[in-house]
Amino acid sequence: MTHRKVYLAVGRTNTRIYRFDPIDGDTRPAKNVLAYKAGYTAMGAQYRGDDKEPLLFAVSGNRLVTIDVEAGTVSDAPVDGLPSGLTWYDGDMDPDGKSLLVAGDPGAPSYTIDVVARTATAGHHPGSGRWDDFAHHPKDGRLISVEGDNGDLLHIDPRKDPMRTVLKRRVFPPAEASRSGGSRRSYSATFFDSVGLFYAVDSAGNVNRLDLTGDTVPDRAERIGHGKIPVDGLEVMNGAGRITPMPIAPSYDEIVVTKKLNGSWQNYDPQGRVYSYELTITAVDKADRRGKATSRFRISFDLRAAHGAKAVASGVDVTYADGKVYIDSQADQLLEAGSSRPIAVQITVPGDPATLPAEYPLDGLRATRLA
Repeated sequence: MTHRKVYLAVGRTNTRIYRFDPIDGDTRPAKNVLAYKAGYTAMGAQYRGDDKEPLLFAVSGNRLVTIDVEAGTVSDAPVDGLPSGLTWYDGDMDPDGKSLLVAGDPGAPSYTIDVVARTATAGHHPGSGRWDDFAHHPKDGRLISVEGDNGDLLHIDPRKDPMRTVLKRRVFPPAEASRSGGSRRSYSATFFDSVGLFYAVDSAGNVNRLDLTGDTVPDRAERIGHGKIPVDGLEVMNGAGRITPMPIAPSYDEIVVTKKLNGSWQNYDPQGRVYSYELTITAVDKADRRGKATSRFRISFDLRAAHGAKAVASGVDVTYADGKVYIDSQADQLLEAGSSRPIAVQITVPGDPATLPAEYPLDGLRATRLA
């Protein structure tokens, strides 16, 4: 299974789950999922269907932490055979979704945890270095990781002792630490899309991507998004999931956008309601409120209401995937720093017009600067 978003464990203690969209940088805490005071890492995702959130498993000491994003619950239980007092870094679910492979300090064994029986079996030693997450390649199943200190691309083979070998040196830039105290300079969240593009997020929220769809390994990864993902200065601790590929460029350079509802009316084919909005982008950086000249832009928002919901707008490209809409400008049109531009958008939502809201909420509305 793949979704449009992956899941990040954020914060060394009081760890929370954030959903991260690698296309527009949208990074939001999962609603109703409480913080886990002791903190957890070594996280993996067990997918339960296209229309459901995955079940997430992570490790804290000798306890298996289960995060049900859909139900909004966090629970834990001890794991038979998993030692306490160790620090865990890397984690990923096996493709069958039944076991979580975790690794920690170089001198300690790795462990495979049966997430149903909550039993752990010791394996080989990880090997040296500062690598804090790994992910299975979707085509050949290899576990791939990144060394934080020097950016080496690593193959993690659980059959070998130590498990770590270098595939190619200095492919990624050295990792950055976050502003939070005690943060590691590591690539703490790694994941793939379903065709083999490999993503690595460091502790500070920088996102890098490497094309591993073919037989050769490129010499250099690209840093994408033109900015860090917003996690309130906290440390990205781990990540889990696999994403659906998208044929549009990533952008995290957020600018100001506002909305105005012009009106709504009943629709008959399909039955539902049509909402007319004026979305206005302003060439101002959302974080520091400084003017920022913009020649190309993207607007995105949630559109989860029902199967068949759609958005249309003239003079822009509209892409829809996994409950989100992405509206991209088609050509360079300079917007001077501080100036604004309105975009008319109509949204059709199927359903009973009497029960649909008077104003569709446009959750997650954001705009990013493409150029």
